[in-house]
Amino acid sequence: MIEYFLAIFIPLIIIVNPSSTLALFSAITSSYSKKEREKTAKNAVMYAAILLIIFAFAGSAILEYLGIEIYSLRIAGGILLVFVGLDMTRRGQQFGESPPGEEQKADYALVPLAMPSLSGPGAITVIIISMKIVPVEYDIAWWFAVILAVIAILLTMIITYLIFLSSTFVIKLLGKKGMDAFTRVMGLLTVAIAVQFMFLAIEGWLIANGFL
Repeated sequence: MIEYFLAIFIPLIIIVNPSSTLALFSAITSSYSKKEREKTAKNAVMYAAILLIIFAFAGSAILEYLGIEIYSLRIAGGILLVFVGLDMTRRGQQFGESPPGEEQKADYALVPLAMPSLSGPGAITVIIISMKIVPVEYDIAWWFAVILAVIAILLTMIITYLIFLSSTFVIKLLGKKGMDAFTRVMGLLTVAIAVQFMFLAIEGWLIANGFL
């Protein structure tokens, strides 16, 4: 049972890579109170877990029914990240703050934290492929593989939540000016990641269709 579980958990935790999203989370929540930061972390991992669990149960069927390929998900995720990155690098606007005249902060727990950062095309692909391969390779029932996948997803998100809570230390260490510069740098890197998402999607499509 442990072997079956690790076959799903290890690829998932590697592709989700919570530590890489910590920088983005810290930039987004730098102006938040501790309570707001904890709420955003909780919502982000909850949304990501729900999305991945849905794909564990019906991911292949959903994509096939809608005629959507994983390459399209990668490009869509890349487009979302481009807008997020541009917003972060925009002069005079701190990511996560409300525009003038609005009282509430925007909720970035769903986009970009849960999707596409935590439950992006890579994580979705891992879950869908695991649901196809693990039951056959290890000769176990599909429903049992789904249970293991759900446990792996929940454990991954618990680890992510704990890592996100350490963002308070990062924000205190850098200070207000440091976080402002950090946010702009993260914006640039986020746009670069978005472009890479789209390049990988195009490359995968070309390989799948025999052009490369």
